[in-house]
Amino acid sequence: MTSIDIQGVVDKLEPGKEKYAKALKAAGESFLESYKIFNDPDYESRKGWKVEIDTPEVRIYSKQFPFGNVFALSALAPIKADLAFRESFDLFENIPNWNSNMCYSKIVTTLTDHTDIVHYANPSIMTVKSRDYVVARIWRKIGDEIYAGGKSVELDEIPETKDRVRGKLHIGCGKFTPDKCDPNKTHLEYILSIDLKGLIPKTIVNSAMGKMMVKDYEETTKRYNEIMANQS
Repeated sequence: MTSIDIQGVVDKLEPGKEKYAKALKAAGESFLESYKIFNDPDYESRKGWKVEIDTPEVRIYSKQFPFGNVFALSALAPIKADLAFRESFDLFENIPNWNSNMCYSKIVTTLTDHTDIVHYANPSIMTVKSRDYVVARIWRKIGDEIYAGGKSVELDEIPETKDRVRGKLHIGCGKFTPDKCDPNKTHLEYILSIDLKGLIPKTIVNSAMGKMMVKDYEETTKRYNEIMANQS
């Protein structure tokens, strides 16, 4: 049976899930790639990273890697870390109800307690037609930090359709770290590298990605405030 061992946690496929072996391995690869970026000294210092957007609420940087351009978001979110993680991972299918950046989301299958495969779509943005993605996801809790991310995989049962362009998620990962002074706040970091496919100028891609991430954060923050209000 196919398995991966990452950060002392073993994910092993049950016999009936063996057809998803490549997806499980892809999820593991995405975690290792993302973890390496997050823990690179140059990421911490932002050496070699270009500032794309800088506001009092959120900062977005970008840097070219061998597999593609990586965008990084950094912000302080008004929510507990475990609740933020749960909203993005466990409650994934609810996201289109409160985030206009996602018009469709479905958990295709659960592989293990820490991995699954999802299918989701973004609406058209500016001149960029709607894209959809099939992604193998994984999460790990390391100390008080939670990492949740994934990368694109191919599944025969979910072919590309004429309604949307099938994009490729090279890597996408969120890092949720509780604020040391206020446990009701979370240092939220996202890294994202997407190939939108199609003949789209780089300037349009960069502009669309930056605006999408800012809009995503604004709507996510609104959702976080609602969740925390219901906690009291």
